[in-house]
Amino acid sequence: MVNAVAQRSARRSVTIVAVAVVLGLLAFAADAVDGMAGQLMIVVVSSGLAWGSAALLAGRSAPDRRRAMTGATVLLVCATLVYYLLILVVSRRWSGGTLVDGSSGDWHGLRSLAIMTTAWLLVSVVAGPSLGLLGHLTRTARLPSAALAAGAACGALSGQGWLTVTAAPPWLIWTYDGPDAALVRGFIAAKLIEVVVPLALLAWLATAHRLWRAWPLMLSATALTATLSALAWRFLHTAANQLG
Repeated sequence: MVNAVAQRSARRSVTIVAVAVVLGLLAFAADAVDGMAGQLMIVVVSSGLAWGSAALLAGRSAPDRRRAMTGATVLLVCATLVYYLLILVVSRRWSGGTLVDGSSGDWHGLRSLAIMTTAWLLVSVVAGPSLGLLGHLTRTARLPSAALAAGAACGALSGQGWLTVTAAPPWLIWTYDGPDAALVRGFIAAKLIEVVVPLALLAWLATAHRLWRAWPLMLSATALTATLSALAWRFLHTAANQLG
């Protein structure tokens, strides 16, 4: 019995690390894709929605709260390390720049890379336990708590999309007909996906765990956390621009 439990735990750990490696690789690959396809690929494999959903599902499948929180955190941390390690070693896009005085900009590039890696590791350490716990609660908690957890998780995952949609309403810029029209429409489509997919995930969780009876709680939690998440993403974007 003990061996069986240990084997399941080991398989789960290997699965989490494998998913993290795949996420990091796909996110790295998405950076090299241009145009509308690149915008859509970033949403699917290299966004807060994509990585956050993976952390949420890792927590949902965990046997207890502790492993839900640690598993989701390990997934995000490992994916972040893989992604930035590939930038450091493979693409080396931090190198080759030149400063105004003509000297090499490599040190500045490395510094920026180190800052961004540290920042996203901190985000992973904060978001991982939260998403892992929420995912676990959607499956194991009583109805009111499970509905609140599902709503909070999906609202948090939609925040990045809501930030862009409210700042640049799609219905106002869809008619743009300039030379970059395809890229603009790809960007709009990508951001709409970041809003629609979390709502679809919420509907799936509500159906799978029979949470519809508490739909007012669920939707209230979704609205509140979506707002807070959008504000958090705005802060992160501002901080990243200043640090970069």
